[in-house]
Amino acid sequence: MAILKGKENAGQGGKIGHSNQNHWQHTEEIKEAARKWRRLNAKSEIAAGLKEVEQTDEAEQNDVQDQSLRGSLIHTAALAR
Repeated sequence: MAILKGKENAGQGGKIGHSNQNHWQHTEEIKEAARKWRRLNAKSEIAAGLKEVEQTDEAEQNDVQDQSLRGSLIHTAALAR
């Protein structure tokens, strides 16, 4: 049997491994920018959703007012007969 000499000094599992990654600072900047973009994007999506709900509520209120106006017109026409 051969004697186990340990991990090699190359590749992901080696002794050097990922310890010498100078691009980590750049990666952290990318992550921070992505977080900021996601927050801003979520904020704009929420605002758009709220605006849509408000418009739907206004449309429903207008429909209710139209129906009550029609009802009163029908009632007035029935009384006129």
